[in-house]
Amino acid sequence: MDFVRVEVERRRMTPKRWIPRLFMFTVGLVLFLISIILIISIIGILPGLGLGSLSVFLIFGAFFGGERLECPRCEFKNNFVMYGKHNVTCRKCKQNIAIDWKKPRS
Repeated sequence: MDFVRVEVERRRMTPKRWIPRLFMFTVGLVLFLISIILIISIIGILPGLGLGSLSVFLIFGAFFGGERLECPRCEFKNNFVMYGKHNVTCRKCKQNIAIDWKKPRS
């Protein structure tokens, strides 16, 4: 299967984008601290492990971002590519898509 090239613009970090990330990081950090306290107590080991894994996902989700793109073959709009990746596969038609990153407009 051949690659199809798509240009994706990396959006600027505006307050609309970094405020939710800051909130996610803060909530994840608070939940992680609560999970450590639960793990220290004998009765809260299992809930602490569950809460700790949830908080780690929140913390990582706050720092890893990406952009949505549209497949040029099937026009599926919910494909997601993380920053730094140079190829992605369409979730609907399984087409390989090469990504050309464009710098954000000033």
